[in-house]
Amino acid sequence: MNPDDKDNLADESSLTSQVGMLKAISLTMAVAATVLLAPVYLTTHNQWETAATALFAIYSWFFYGLTRRGHVRHVALWMVLAVLCLGVLSVIAFGSVRTSSSFLFIGAIAGAGILLGRRALIWCVVFTATALGALTLAERAGWMHAPDMEVGLKTWLTQVATVSVVALIVYHTRRQLERNAHRLRQALEQRQRSEAERDRSLERFARIFKNSPTPMLAQSGHDGLILDVNPAFERCYGYRKDEIVGQSDEMLWGVPSERKAYLASLFKERRAEMHTVQGRRRNGDFFDAVISSEMGTDEDDRMVITTVSDMTEQRRALERLRRSEERFAKAFRLSPLNMRITRLSDGQVLEFNQPNDHGELALQARASGQTPNLTIWRDAADRESYVREMLEKGHVRGWERTLQLPDGRQRIVRLWSEKIDIDGEACALSCVIDVTRQVHKEHLLREIAEGMAGQDSDAFFHVMVRHLAQAVEADGVRVSELGDGGLMQDLAVWMDGEIRVPSTHEIRGTPCEQVMQSGQTLVVHDSLSACYPQATDLEQAGFQSYMGHCLHDADRRPIGMISVFWRRTLAPDSDVPQLLSIFASRTNAELLRMQRDREIRTFNDQLEWRVRERTAELHKLNQELDAFAYSVSHDLKSPLRAIDGFTQILGESLKDRIRPDEEQMLARVLAATRRMSTLIADMLALARVSQGPLQREWVDLSGLCSEVARQLSAQHPQRQIRFQIEPQLRASCDHRLVRIVLENLLGNAVKYTRDLAVAEITVGLVRPADDTAHAPACFFVRDNGIGFDMAYADKLFKPFQRLHMPSFGFEGTGIGLATVHRIIERHGGDISGSGQPDHGAEFRFSLEPKPSTPTQKDISHDA
Repeated sequence: MNPDDKDNLADESSLTSQVGMLKAISLTMAVAATVLLAPVYLTTHNQWETAATALFAIYSWFFYGLTRRGHVRHVALWMVLAVLCLGVLSVIAFGSVRTSSSFLFIGAIAGAGILLGRRALIWCVVFTATALGALTLAERAGWMHAPDMEVGLKTWLTQVATVSVVALIVYHTRRQLERNAHRLRQALEQRQRSEAERDRSLERFARIFKNSPTPMLAQSGHDGLILDVNPAFERCYGYRKDEIVGQSDEMLWGVPSERKAYLASLFKERRAEMHTVQGRRRNGDFFDAVISSEMGTDEDDRMVITTVSDMTEQRRALERLRRSEERFAKAFRLSPLNMRITRLSDGQVLEFNQPNDHGELALQARASGQTPNLTIWRDAADRESYVREMLEKGHVRGWERTLQLPDGRQRIVRLWSEKIDIDGEACALSCVIDVTRQVHKEHLLREIAEGMAGQDSDAFFHVMVRHLAQAVEADGVRVSELGDGGLMQDLAVWMDGEIRVPSTHEIRGTPCEQVMQSGQTLVVHDSLSACYPQATDLEQAGFQSYMGHCLHDADRRPIGMISVFWRRTLAPDSDVPQLLSIFASRTNAELLRMQRDREIRTFNDQLEWRVRERTAELHKLNQELDAFAYSVSHDLKSPLRAIDGFTQILGESLKDRIRPDEEQMLARVLAATRRMSTLIADMLALARVSQGPLQREWVDLSGLCSEVARQLSAQHPQRQIRFQIEPQLRASCDHRLVRIVLENLLGNAVKYTRDLAVAEITVGLVRPADDTAHAPACFFVRDNGIGFDMAYADKLFKPFQRLHMPSFGFEGTGIGLATVHRIIERHGGDISGSGQPDHGAEFRFSLEPKPSTPTQKDISHDA
């Protein structure tokens, strides 16, 4: 809303308020005069007073009627004049200025001041003062009749009416002042909001101007001087802001006439849009630009805002796009592939090329007219799935379909498509490739691979030559291995539809010699016998074409070859070399494997002979060592018994004469002989377990453990030992030797739990978490004794090695676990120990060998 509209609304609101006040005042005056008329008429004998009251009532109702009809022009003036005249008449009628009607002068002055303005107020005051002065002089001079000073109802009514009118005027004045103050506050708030909005707009404009990526400048509309530029303008033109502000824009124009025409259009229309001109940078370079300007409407401060768009990059992009489209069009038209652009919505062909190749699809497309009508869709649902994938993914890769040609033949094709947009329409750039021959070839190779899979070497070579002959339609195929003296040993021969007996033959003067010398593939398309006249057997067989491929070892040395023969001429563009290369690769690998197997068999035979020889020697040495250990241990007993006996006799005979220190030395000798006797006994036991045959039988280990546990409990009646033996533990083993194992393991458990109040010893079967159904049963013996440090676990099963020093007070020689280990080894099993200091120990053992892993030879044989 503009300021003029606001002022008009304020004037209309003030006028409406004034009309309402005039209506209320005139109605109050009319009602008061009408009510006062009766008391005046009844209580006074002065007809002038009654006439004045009646005349005032008539005037008041007249004024009220005018205000109700909207005729308010000059009503306030006439009303004030009427009140003044009524006041003068009332004083004259009463005969004294001391009448209550003098209040009418006050009401007239208040109404003039509020309703008529300053000039009317001054004239009203002057008139009232003059009239009252004249009436006062007339009263002093006795020119007026004597007043009736009696006070009554009419006096009170007159005063009340006058006070009511004045009060109404004052109330209206106050309301008017409040409304004016409210309007002023609203106007002030509105102005503040407008100024804040203007500030925000200026701030936004400043941010837009500064941060806009488009070059912008502000100029004065009076003299054209540059007032401000944004950073984009500085980057575009090369001028700094301090260099160009306050300058004319003439240096920015490449063509002065364009500037003159542009300014004329701008001042005429006050705006100019999208004018293509030539700009000039600071370094003097010219560039194509599109400028637009807007001129402000404020005549005192006209400002021109101009935007500049550098069209150089856009024109370069358009040029690149044109070149790209040109390249695409050339590539599309000259492509040897079948390509077309179709609309996805209805499949309409928009563009297609005519490939120059002689493929089946190209010939059919050219024969079908301008729009190729070849379709690869099985039905409408098949095409819908294609359209859906194109819209979702934007491309299709290698869809394989069967194409029905117009002549009824079918071709296998693969489709590649890419989604593109043309004029806002989703389209597809498609390429269809005929892969019929490729698929048939893959099918053939798959059949060949399946036929040759799982064959041993001899069967493989026979199958290979047969499949190769069928694949290349050859009359003869031969695979040979290079032997001693340069002779070729046939591995398999296929000739005229049947397998022939392999033979050994010379290759001198044949194409095979050239293949082996060059190490490469040799192809003779025609006149084979003329090229190799020395090879008379080729002419006798009637072969016209030949292809040979050399087989190599890992060092690229020839080890064999494949030879293929035809009685017809071989076409130069056939795919026989590729097929032969595939067969040769697989044959080369099989020949190398056959040679490696041959070497492995020879090495294994030699290795087995050596192992048998060394095993016999070791068995003989072990027997000699066991016999020697038994003999030494047995022979040591006699002198040891003599030392022990004579020492005891010597001690008894010198009992009274021996000194304490000598008695202590004799005791130490006796202890050493006893310890040596124990060591000899343990050595004999260790040697004894290695001798004699192993007699396996099913043994109740639970019962055997219970017997050993009862013996140990009887040996230590003062201790509390709890044995927990799992029932139904059985194993195939030697009963005598396994009892020794259990006596040692349970004895150790009892010994190393000596310091505990309650010893807990558990015997059970280890149940593995994984599926090892064929693994041998594994048993354990666990205790809660002092345990051991795993850092020394490698000493557990070595003879005379102990993990606890004699200072701990545990007796033993270190032979027990070595004996256990020897017995477990004789059974083919395994034993291991684990423990932790002060947390007990656990020994696990098995009495059967683990199932052997099949060797590579076995695996190859099974395969």
